[in-house]
Amino acid sequence: MKKFYFLLLACIGILNVSANTDKYRLTLRDDPATTIVIGWNQISGSNPRVYYGTTDYGTNYNNYAFSMAPTKAVSYKGMNNHFARLTGLQPNTAYYFVIRDSQGTSRRLWFKTAPANNSRLSFIAGGDSRNNRTPRRNANLLVSKLKPHAVLFGGDMTDDDTSSQWQTWFNDWQLTIASDGRMFPIIAARGNHEDSNNSIYNLFDVPSTSIYYAITFGNNLVRTYTLNTEISISGNQTTWLRNDLTSTNTIWKMAQYHKPMRPHVRFKSEGNSQYGNWARLFYDNNVKLVVECDAHTVKTTWPVRPSSSSGNDEGFKRDDNGTTYVGEGCWGAPLRSNDDNKDWTRNSGRFNQFKWIFVDENKIETRTIRVDNASSVGSVSNSNSFQIPSNLDIWNPSNGSVVTITKSGNGGGSGGDSGNGTLEVAIANGSDDVEERENGTIYANSSDLEMVYDSYQDNGYQKVGLRFRGLNLPKNATITSAYLQFTADESNSSSAELEVSLHDSSNSPAFSNSNNVSDRATFSSKVTWRPSAWSSNQNGSGQRTPNLKNMVQSLVNKSTWTSGNSVSFLIKGKGASLTSTSAKRVADSYEGGASKAARLIVTYSTDGGSTSDDICDGIAAWRSGVSYPTGSKVTYQGNLFERTSSGWNLLGACGTSARRSITTTEVATPPVFTEANFEIHPNPFTENINLVIKNAYAHAPIEVQLFDINGREVHREIMLVNANEQKVISPKITSAGVYILHIKQGDEIITKQKLIRK
Repeated sequence: MKKFYFLLLACIGILNVSANTDKYRLTLRDDPATTIVIGWNQISGSNPRVYYGTTDYGTNYNNYAFSMAPTKAVSYKGMNNHFARLTGLQPNTAYYFVIRDSQGTSRRLWFKTAPANNSRLSFIAGGDSRNNRTPRRNANLLVSKLKPHAVLFGGDMTDDDTSSQWQTWFNDWQLTIASDGRMFPIIAARGNHEDSNNSIYNLFDVPSTSIYYAITFGNNLVRTYTLNTEISISGNQTTWLRNDLTSTNTIWKMAQYHKPMRPHVRFKSEGNSQYGNWARLFYDNNVKLVVECDAHTVKTTWPVRPSSSSGNDEGFKRDDNGTTYVGEGCWGAPLRSNDDNKDWTRNSGRFNQFKWIFVDENKIETRTIRVDNASSVGSVSNSNSFQIPSNLDIWNPSNGSVVTITKSGNGGGSGGDSGNGTLEVAIANGSDDVEERENGTIYANSSDLEMVYDSYQDNGYQKVGLRFRGLNLPKNATITSAYLQFTADESNSSSAELEVSLHDSSNSPAFSNSNNVSDRATFSSKVTWRPSAWSSNQNGSGQRTPNLKNMVQSLVNKSTWTSGNSVSFLIKGKGASLTSTSAKRVADSYEGGASKAARLIVTYSTDGGSTSDDICDGIAAWRSGVSYPTGSKVTYQGNLFERTSSGWNLLGACGTSARRSITTTEVATPPVFTEANFEIHPNPFTENINLVIKNAYAHAPIEVQLFDINGREVHREIMLVNANEQKVISPKITSAGVYILHIKQGDEIITKQKLIRK
């Protein structure tokens, strides 16, 4: 009996030294290299505190260098959720921690912060874990074995959003903890099976009550966008997304959200709101990978762009510079048939899976991982999370097991389609934005760029050099626009005059005293810039150069130009900027903050000449006021033209070898329409809108746009019209209401008309 009591007391003692906590989780709300959030359920006990440090002291909490009380505590879903937001951490460093409360100390756990440089990263992405616990637990176990830098989870964690289901979900989530106690952060999105935003906000301490936010990994390697399809998509959310996409300077951008734009399950509704608000934003701002969920099937697409021209499939066309969409959520929810493939579907299937994604400076690799054999899969090491472990079941369909996206945007595809693209390249090193003193020496360490007078140590009227590495512009691409974007370091209002030129080199070398700014030969097409007044920290249109497309066009037309080479822009003073000490503009340099460094932004098109495309259907050669030098090649309405000294020569239709001549009047000088040239009926309409062209010139291009009452574009097409013919417009809209039709020629709106859809 004495032995029995002794054992009983010993067991009670063991229980008393363990903190009464469970349901551990890591989340992110800020820089993953220097911050993390530790979350847990406080079952009982009081005054919990996280003890942590870079040395593993096991459960000896007093030996850890740092400690922190919970930053936030909320009782929700039957759990007492506590969160400690750790800051000031060292990048790429292991941190060990325990949670100590009045009842004892938790098990020792640990995590590793993300790198602060642009080292390679690993992500797991998926969603829809819901109600089938076996595949859910298998997928969770694989997280612990693949050891990603973060898990992107696209919503629908539980089936009914009940307290008991959430508690079971977090119990299952403990399987993501590796056998040595290592944990991995989750970046959570909301799905339709979360009844409100509160489920994600209160259980994962995300940085936004609206559950849309973005996190940047590395110095500027990748920005991950988490969006919310369960609230209004237009309005504040899309405004935020647009502003962030256009102001963010990262090598890669990727997004996750719950409901797909174009689900690959037939009975699922089309995501027209997502498509109308986000598809073009993604394409225009180089969001190269999007992870979607909700449909409970498996898909990867070829890279695509939104298109309303002929030949599109559900509003998309394949484009090697486009966005690749993957999904659609099989972490444990009931599987559905992949019965709604598109022309641009790469592969689809039906099995439990998630995506394993590698990101480095040169490419994104995406693999689809079957999760059912998780127990037999080996583990990657903590020192190399990119080594494929034994028995990992990687889906290997006919198009290959790896979807690779490179900076040139081929998305694993091999298509030769024509396409449009936008490139944004930032100064990547302090040695790439330099000031050349009046004596010709190079200064590369300044925190700002004086354009051009620098009073410091009487440096005088200097020249500025900007070198951009890895410009992935295709050879002979047609440059639509190009400009430099600065951030103002100082407020300057005196009239300034600057000259911008481009080094005439197919691969511009680094700056040095022996290879400075002023000794570099430049293209003849220099641009004079008279910037408006600047206020400190501004980075809008006032801090943007005029269009530099002619000089960039000269660069990519060089026979020796190779995509991915480096380019250098040179800036010097003119006029008052060489006589007045106040006639200057001062911009932030790389040393002044990498996120504020100068950026080069180029939009372009390419003529693939193999299929009908938006370029071939486009209006490129005929926009009002546009002139093309001799030798320029453009496409229109399926035909490839070359500009000659006397007009335009038809080289051939896309995919054919037809040849004939077209007069300058017919092509280069567009006829001018008036409102009287168009008759639109019926009104109200049901499905089709008839457009009658009256007494107009033949072979004239127009652009037709249809907007809903909120100003959102719901239909767009470009068509070639002839005199006295009727065109049929067939917008893919189903909602009755008021719509506004615009007819444009070039950039000018010729007529507007209010239409009613019955």
